[in-house]
Amino acid sequence: MIETPLPRIAHWADVQQLIDMNALTPAEHQLIEAVKQGKWAEVGSAVPKSKTVSVTMRAPLLQYLIKGGCNEFDAAGTGVQVEGAWIVGKVDLNFASAVGSIALVNCHIEERPRMLQIKAPSLLFKGSRLAKGLNAQGADVVGDVVVEGATVEGELCLSGANIGGQLICTKAQLLHGTGNALNVQGAKIDGDVFLRGANVEGGVLLSGAEVGGQLSFKDARLRNAHGYALDMQRTVVKEGFYWQQVENVMGRVDLTSAHLADLADDAESWDKCDELCLVGLTYDVLHGSADVDQRLAWLEKGAVWDDEFHPQPYEQLAKVMRESGHRTEATSILFDKELARRKAIRGRWWSDRKPFRWFLQLCWDYMLQFTIGFGHRPQRSFYVLVVLVSVAWLFAHFAWKEGDFAPNVAVLLISDDWRALAQGPDAVPNPAMVWGDADHAGKDYETFHSVAYAVDVVVPLVSLGQDAAWAPSTNRGPWGWHLWWLRWVLTVLGWIVTAIGAAAVTGVIRKD
Repeated sequence: MIETPLPRIAHWADVQQLIDMNALTPAEHQLIEAVKQGKWAEVGSAVPKSKTVSVTMRAPLLQYLIKGGCNEFDAAGTGVQVEGAWIVGKVDLNFASAVGSIALVNCHIEERPRMLQIKAPSLLFKGSRLAKGLNAQGADVVGDVVVEGATVEGELCLSGANIGGQLICTKAQLLHGTGNALNVQGAKIDGDVFLRGANVEGGVLLSGAEVGGQLSFKDARLRNAHGYALDMQRTVVKEGFYWQQVENVMGRVDLTSAHLADLADDAESWDKCDELCLVGLTYDVLHGSADVDQRLAWLEKGAVWDDEFHPQPYEQLAKVMRESGHRTEATSILFDKELARRKAIRGRWWSDRKPFRWFLQLCWDYMLQFTIGFGHRPQRSFYVLVVLVSVAWLFAHFAWKEGDFAPNVAVLLISDDWRALAQGPDAVPNPAMVWGDADHAGKDYETFHSVAYAVDVVVPLVSLGQDAAWAPSTNRGPWGWHLWWLRWVLTVLGWIVTAIGAAAVTGVIRKD
């Protein structure tokens, strides 16, 4: 009996004839009575291990009852609700309208149900085994689609579907090798999408989908070694996206141009991704870690796609960090963005065999990095100036102690008083130091101060009168000789650092 396919059923008379011929199985009789009374047809409590007469239901009868039968059939209108049956044949409900819910719970479904553009209050396959998948492309479901705990061997296709409730794949086994295990491309789901604890072998396609609630992959396992483990290009999630405690990811994870209201994640789950694309991803609130090192590792993995560096993921994270009060962390992220971006630029010059341009770029990048932190740390210019002033002070201090300074006024250098101190039998080892003593002619001359002299040499636009009054001599000793040449270098560096620092502070050098 169970091997005999049923003919097409269009009227209650067709069913009555099968009853009169004793051509229906006990499970099918039970189903008819359950639909009449609006109850569950409880054939068994678990997925049947084998196809026997007592648990078998055939597709034509299911199709007839799911569509509400006909005028001669007095049904309760609650739909077809079955548990523990073995369903034989191809359930063809393409373009059909279901009267009441379709619930095939803990059932074994041999063939792939065809539900293209079906209209139904809800679809429930909880705990069932769909041996060849499900095609419900373009389905219009008022309530939930439940595949919780089910085993789907083949593609579970809901692309283009409109689901008014939730899509629940919690702890489901979605097994399709290297094919698409779950296809929800372009679907509109008003409620949540749960893949918590799901084991997926094949691709999860959510590109272009709109999720009105949450999207959760907590404790999930996604494996598609040679393709997309998760494709969320242009996906919109209006509530939270949960990427936490993910057990395993094999394959590409692509969130290109997706938008998430809330992003709740952890670093360990992202670390499991073989390939990750965050290019164009936007989110309003971040509920994961604000640790900069963890976030930079995440960005470093996700900002390079097809060997091209994209700065947008850094900009997006910095924006969210800044708006949530983590301003220091936001600045660090933008700084590292510039490091990565400029490294990528230099890499292109090197690949194009343009070593001279590579070298110029390297010099300019290091200049901006150490002086102003690419505009994000303009205070560094002050620190660099302090270092330059310290170098100038060190040389000025020892040059003065060793007597390697002289007045920077020509008329004084040829005066009798100076010549008496610097030349002749009464010359002193350090005439510049003696020149300002109260007993000598230079007692009213500008008093030397090594720090002030260093500031005059290094910092432009500031004049303390020291470099105008005193100058190192190249003829008196090594300290004077070195300082005479070094001051040119320090003055040039001082101008460069000050100019770059001023440009960063005033916004002439853009931070973005």
